[in-house]
Amino acid sequence: MLISHRCIYLDAQGHKTDALLVREGRVVAIGDEAVAMHREDEPVVLPQGACLFPALADAHVHLWGVGMRAGSIDMTGTTGPQQIYRRLQTVRDLPDITISELSPSGWVLGHGWNENSWSDSAELQRRELDAIFPDIPVCLHRIDRHAVACNSEALRRARLDESYQFVGSGNARKNADGQLSGVCVDQAMMPILAAIPAATEDEDRQLLEDTAHILRKHGVASAHMALTEVARVAMLQRLAQSGELPIRVFAMIDGTDPALGEALEAGPLHDPNAWVSARTIKYFADGALGSKGAHLFEPYPDGTLGLVMHDADELAGRIAGLIESGWQVAVHAIGDAAAHGVLNAFAGADAAQRERVRPRLEHCQMMTSDDAQRFEALSVLASIQPIHLRGDAVWAQNMLTNAQLDRLYSWREIADNALLAAGSDYPIDDPNPWHGIATALTRRLSDGRLFAPDKALTRREILAAYTSGAAYAAHWEKDLGRLDVGYIADVIALSDDPFSASPERIWEMQVLQMWMDGIEVALS
Repeated sequence: MLISHRCIYLDAQGHKTDALLVREGRVVAIGDEAVAMHREDEPVVLPQGACLFPALADAHVHLWGVGMRAGSIDMTGTTGPQQIYRRLQTVRDLPDITISELSPSGWVLGHGWNENSWSDSAELQRRELDAIFPDIPVCLHRIDRHAVACNSEALRRARLDESYQFVGSGNARKNADGQLSGVCVDQAMMPILAAIPAATEDEDRQLLEDTAHILRKHGVASAHMALTEVARVAMLQRLAQSGELPIRVFAMIDGTDPALGEALEAGPLHDPNAWVSARTIKYFADGALGSKGAHLFEPYPDGTLGLVMHDADELAGRIAGLIESGWQVAVHAIGDAAAHGVLNAFAGADAAQRERVRPRLEHCQMMTSDDAQRFEALSVLASIQPIHLRGDAVWAQNMLTNAQLDRLYSWREIADNALLAAGSDYPIDDPNPWHGIATALTRRLSDGRLFAPDKALTRREILAAYTSGAAYAAHWEKDLGRLDVGYIADVIALSDDPFSASPERIWEMQVLQMWMDGIEVALS
């Protein structure tokens, strides 16, 4: 197949050609050579749009899991508890509805509430949830999936009562009268999540299919699955072998999965065809900023410092051992203290082996200047989600001190010292990568203000983060992220030129056509 267009970008640095010759899913020639090598029996494709570009990657996304379930009620954008209660009451009042029709789990599940965007300090209360669903368990995930709000039936099924006093990296909140409010944060929510019937493989496959189509619509051909169980890797492999996998998946295995030993015994899985790899173990160093679980050096207004999910010495030991065995390690770190601890843990691993496996710091939301400068020396990659800034920095300005805010989303300093891989953290945030790209360029918040615009990224930096940087983070840099000779022909046709369009136009970017392995795929 010969793809001909007046403007074909080969990479995020702006190198161009006007023709690509694709055979067996890979680019075999470009420009005049492609035209000269083209055979008469090979089709000629004349794509639409302003330009062609390498298909994007989402370097941190959840294709299923983290509370993603069929029938889950979307509460994103709700303005307070009363609106959530009304939405639940509407569900309860639907005619002839059964919970099995609403959700295969038998629970009423929801996601997306965010008290930081509410106009008052009200909190979801289980007694209000009880009034709507007295006999059916309710579990509503906070927007960051680091907290849930539950009713009494959910607590009963989790075998929790008023004596529940969680000790560890989490919190079971109580009201002034000592009664459980129903809100549980981080590890305190684990008994509740464990009580929800597990998703079947069919449900996971459906969510995977749905999420993949959302991503492909925006030009994303490969996804770094930020947390998955060992057993689900086999599912991905089966789908890939049968040709049913709708998106390339780089899987990060949950480091707390009871079946982790099976994966470690089998060793890192790398797919040279870049469809399914599982060579990364994922851990959590802390919680999330919005639920005051991010681990900070200086306290939140309530005097707390956030949560430590793993003992620092234990985490350092695990990381060193895994890296020595050839595993890439990715660690979630939101707060500045968490990031500092994770970088210290990475520093304890063998330097040469660390460079080979490319450890990843996931999120990099808050860092000291000194730590931002350590990435290159430690061969650590920075996985960022630019779209988080758009919403989080609005309420963070009411939560953090000026000194803490100066450490928030320090992309400029990080980019000067690290290779970036960018993603969305969907379903926690907007999956449209062009919204993330526009936000990285402007640092414009949802309320229209600019947040430290001097820390913005350049076009080349952010476009690379969604292409070659993400490919490098997945050890797929010889196959994806570019459209040069030898690379897989994952191509998108765009409505605008990302190198010249304004950030406002980039925000509105449309993907007109998409090819994976040189085959055009549906965008809807």
